[in-house]
Amino acid sequence: MKGFWIRIAPDGCVHGSVHEEYVGPLAEDAHKEFTPRVADRRKEAAAGWQHQLVNGADWDRRAKPCLTGRCNHTALGRRVKDVPLPEVAS
Repeated sequence: MKGFWIRIAPDGCVHGSVHEEYVGPLAEDAHKEFTPRVADRRKEAAAGWQHQLVNGADWDRRAKPCLTGRCNHTALGRRVKDVPLPEVAS
């Protein structure tokens, strides 16, 4: 399968993506790509971060909304609420 590795936060929000051809066929390879330090990878794994291989259709369904800011995930401050700016007198 030639697909995409997606990096999934504990809340289910996708925080990154990379082509399988670039990093390799193993989830460990993908995790190393996103998080080079072993200690950091261990912390992330314990916290629930995941790396999954998906095809193009699954990427569009699962990753694209998150990576374009259109998902409904709220943890980790991903969603930003618009606030009106005060008018400036000229």
